[in-house]
Amino acid sequence: MKKYINYLFALAIVPFTFSSCLKDEDLIGPDAPGATSNIIEFKNIAPISSGTTAPFALYVPTTLDPEVSETTVNAIVRYSGVNDAPEDIVVNIEYAPAVITTYNTAQTTTYQAIAPASFTFPTTVTIKKGEREALVPIVLKTPELDPSISNAIALKITSVSTNDAISGNFGTVIYSFPVKSIWEGTYTYTITNNFGTIDGNIGGTFTETGVKLSTVGPNELYMQYLWRTYNGYAHYRFNGDDTQLTGITAFSGSNLAVTINEVILVDPVNKIFEVRWTGLGRGVIERFVRTGD
Repeated sequence: MKKYINYLFALAIVPFTFSSCLKDEDLIGPDAPGATSNIIEFKNIAPISSGTTAPFALYVPTTLDPEVSETTVNAIVRYSGVNDAPEDIVVNIEYAPAVITTYNTAQTTTYQAIAPASFTFPTTVTIKKGEREALVPIVLKTPELDPSISNAIALKITSVSTNDAISGNFGTVIYSFPVKSIWEGTYTYTITNNFGTIDGNIGGTFTETGVKLSTVGPNELYMQYLWRTYNGYAHYRFNGDDTQLTGITAFSGSNLAVTINEVILVDPVNKIFEVRWTGLGRGVIERFVRTGD
């Protein structure tokens, strides 16, 4: 990452709302200090991908390799009491596809519920006495999933065998399982800000190695930190045959206005792409050269 930006200082010098780049700040979730005691909930198994106003937490635990016949992802239910579970706690879980519809309506997204025949999971698990967690293995039949849609599973804790409460925030969760993009990997990233508003925090141009692009949707890649300078992220979307960059999302505190000025290069063989675009008035050229997985 280019540098740390002090949020208050940044706000003082520019009339825009960029979040600071707090690379080491922990995600606030069910594992946060001060979490309510005696709650049964789903544990974070990946960073939360949904915003703070979303009705349910959404995760992207992994990307799926279409050449692998089955993929197992372990969801986890946990007992968040101050001590370990004082007795065996039986937790009942159901598949809740209607939750995905509710999420899509609230967030203007297009996740699609995976057909029940394409995955399995245990509908009952037990948090053993003296322990805090139980695994919920989700087994996905990867070749049966459509790589062109946003595949998702919603799980809901319906009841527990004790008097412990079910979490209001993490009693129901959504897991998205994108099929791996050919662009997923590690890159040498170069950014140049030489038109539009010149951003002093970018510093004209810089290069960073080891930058990850990870699949988050159909032909859609995620890069942590906007321009590797500000808190947030960028998404890059490609067409179905990966020969054209079709869209960019820039998020730092909120979604920012984006204009693609020119797609300079898309080379799916050597995994190189370069694009000239404008975000919140700042004109940048970004170049990605893949160096490994």
